[in-house]
Amino acid sequence: MNLNDNIIADIRQFNRFYTNKLGLLDKHVLNNRYSFTEGRVILEIGFLEPCIANHLVEKLDIDRSYLSRIIARLCKDGLLIKEGSSVDNRTSLIRLTPKGIAFFNELNEKSNEQIVKLLQGLSQKEIKEIHASMLLIQEKLHGSEENFE
Repeated sequence: MNLNDNIIADIRQFNRFYTNKLGLLDKHVLNNRYSFTEGRVILEIGFLEPCIANHLVEKLDIDRSYLSRIIARLCKDGLLIKEGSSVDNRTSLIRLTPKGIAFFNELNEKSNEQIVKLLQGLSQKEIKEIHASMLLIQEKLHGSEENFE
């Protein structure tokens, strides 16, 4: 594939712009004490509950030992609980505790508010254009994920 240097520069600039716009480089996600990755783990578990660590490793493309440390910290903080699976005794199901559910709901709400704030001041037409563009990017890049391995 032959990509023009300007295309590469523009895509990298967009990535930096969007990362900054969402505050993804902030030490703590959405003004709480957890990192972006820890927040993503909580959100994924909340959306998929119950789930297993292998699913999180694949979904988040995260190192297994790093995920294990995150899960251990979140369990210690009372946000998660690990239970043995009745289907496979080698696997633990990961669930949110009541405290974890409350935190999941808070993160989810703050994430929604962040997007509303991001799009504030734009017309409905502009919002629809941005939405369509994001869906197109996701659709086009979805099949290229294996190219990164």
